[in-house]
Amino acid sequence: MSVCYIALGSNLNHPMQQLNAAKNAIDQIANTKVMHCSSIYQSKAITLDDEAQADYLNAVIQVETGLSADVLLDELQTIENRQGRVREKPWGERTIDLDIVLFADQIIATKRLTIPHCEMKNRNFVLYPLYQIAPELKLADNTLLKELLPAVSDQCLNKLAEFNE
Repeated sequence: MSVCYIALGSNLNHPMQQLNAAKNAIDQIANTKVMHCSSIYQSKAITLDDEAQADYLNAVIQVETGLSADVLLDELQTIENRQGRVREKPWGERTIDLDIVLFADQIIATKRLTIPHCEMKNRNFVLYPLYQIAPELKLADNTLLKELLPAVSDQCLNKLAEFNE
């Protein structure tokens, strides 16, 4: 079994419900178990243009899985599709976004998948929830997670709630 971390985000169609539905669906993936969940955080949308978007709700979950990273990605994209994810433009609004940010101690760089997630070190809405559930985490390059926090501000990031059970 591999330990991995998945970032969840939503800013459309009742985001809190979208996050809870995705977490529950991930827990139903064969040979995969949700082990820990961060709190749910609210953050400002990151956009490529000046188009206004609703704030996002974000969280990170830790799972143990017997699946490969590619098969887990397939399962996560199936969940996104079932929850109405539409990929109209990069960094656009979405019902649900499920990103594998870390997969065991692997470094993966394929056309389809980059682990560690290429933007995780720049995103407070990933790093702070990840730190909440894994404060002693060391990345594959031996960087301690807590060393990354000073580079991102926790401004515009509000802890809202815990996941529903």
